[in-house]
Amino acid sequence: MRLICHDNASGKIKYFKIAFFALVYFLIPLNLPAQYIDDEYKFFSYERFYLKAEMLKNASGDRSVRRDVKAFMQNFSEGIYAISAGELKKAKTKLLKARAIWPEYFGTDFLLARINEDMRDYSLSAKFYKSYLNKLKALSEGRYRISEPFIRAITPYGVEKYDDAYILVKYRLKDYYGIDLAAVRPFYAISGFLSSLIVIIIFGMGYAIVVYTIVPYIKRRQHINNPPEGFWACKKCGTYNINIRKECEKCGKKNDD
Repeated sequence: MRLICHDNASGKIKYFKIAFFALVYFLIPLNLPAQYIDDEYKFFSYERFYLKAEMLKNASGDRSVRRDVKAFMQNFSEGIYAISAGELKKAKTKLLKARAIWPEYFGTDFLLARINEDMRDYSLSAKFYKSYLNKLKALSEGRYRISEPFIRAITPYGVEKYDDAYILVKYRLKDYYGIDLAAVRPFYAISGFLSSLIVIIIFGMGYAIVVYTIVPYIKRRQHINNPPEGFWACKKCGTYNINIRKECEKCGKKNDD
């Protein structure tokens, strides 16, 4: 009897261990971001960028600041003010302008990701999140040597760690919208200069086609179809020949008419 009881107890402990480890296995993925839950609200809040808005706006009026930096400061600060007023479309326009002027700053992409998220364009939001993470990683790896001091100066609460940011964004996209961050491509926009250059090239090609192909063809057709009275025009070389001639004086082609 004692052996039977011992075997039953061992069996129960064995199955309890299996059940326990199975439960832990399935719960670990759910608990991975638990350490970040307390920080999630602060991390995804617009408010963490509010602190420097007034500073940027005031600095944009400084005459010693470069024109492009002023333009970035002005558009970025106005974008933040528009967010605080609930004007997301205006904020998006301003921040896209700021991003085009200075694309290295990760904060602009983060705010654009949040705006598109609140506007329920989740796929576009994911692209901006991916761009944000790529730029944050580049900064952490020291690839923005020239602009890094300014980036850190306008980041109110200090630059977040890339690994922490990646986990927060990854689980937000996956849990809320079913988007796999690894499959998302970053947002790319054609710069103003490049878009202008493309327009100029297309216009130039169109102009060349019209001037060197279409216009000469039209003139040639008019030349051939409207010869002087008593003459015919050679369709091969365009030479005018008197009607009594049967062949072109210049190229020898017979008059088909």
